[in-house]
Amino acid sequence: MGLTGIETDLGDYELLDRLAIGGMAEVFVARAADPAAHAGAEKVVVKRLLPRNRADAGFIKLFLDEAKLCVKLRHPHIVRTFKAFKKNADYYMVQELVDGGSLSAVSARLKRKQLRFPPSAAIAVVVSLLKALDYVHRARLGEQHVRLVHRDVNPGNLILGRGGEVKLTDFGVAEGEGIGAKRIEGALRGTPPYMSPEQVRGELVDPRTDVFASGVVLWELLTGRDLFQGESEFETLRRVVEHVPAPPSVYASDLPPALDEICRRALEKDPATRYQSAGELGKALLAAARDAGWGSGDTTLLGTAVTHAMAP
Repeated sequence: MGLTGIETDLGDYELLDRLAIGGMAEVFVARAADPAAHAGAEKVVVKRLLPRNRADAGFIKLFLDEAKLCVKLRHPHIVRTFKAFKKNADYYMVQELVDGGSLSAVSARLKRKQLRFPPSAAIAVVVSLLKALDYVHRARLGEQHVRLVHRDVNPGNLILGRGGEVKLTDFGVAEGEGIGAKRIEGALRGTPPYMSPEQVRGELVDPRTDVFASGVVLWELLTGRDLFQGESEFETLRRVVEHVPAPPSVYASDLPPALDEICRRALEKDPATRYQSAGELGKALLAAARDAGWGSGDTTLLGTAVTHAMAP
């Protein structure tokens, strides 16, 4: 993507290319003047609050709150945030660059090639995600030290590296447990096909909301299909609340029965009957993977799949 009309010289950073544009911010790859301050990396990701949002105090607070939170999060499966700064009228956030693409981008490219993730590679993705979430839920870094809830676990917020890395990002809607699903400009905060039923209903959320979203990611990776996506947002939200998913083995007959049971429980509509933590779901998934001979997932195979998907 071009950089016409954008200031590229930010002093310590030189914007090289735009990677993506979201509802709140746009993302660039940039060259860092001081690699030593960025874990030795010469290139980083720079997020800029969109110009249309920089006069909105609510969006500015969301952006800066995310940066303040993420700077404190240090985990191998979470994208590292180095700093936030303001230059002229713009607000920026600097994060590590992972050489690959989002799970959504990689999955879409594989689908176009009529491929899907091998089950052992899918396990590697979700096991890594659950490790990150277990850390986040235990971190208690938010206000009043309540357990944090990501609230927007979805394939767009999982970054996959060509070396098999898996990193969770985008904590823009993360809040403490016991917080109702807030709205911005009339829209629920989160990604509809990956919301939990209680999140859709605007009820209080806790880490089990992230467990549900992880179950959706797992089901979709194992089957190569969408789970709750409907023709409209209303239909998608209705399906989240009402639709009972088929076992993944219906669409992928080579899967062991244990994965059907894991998906069933992770996707329970009632949080009380769902896995109660990311750690509990992770242990169940690891046990099933080891019984199937997959260990904790094949990161080498994952990296190969990412490299193949991202090739022209």
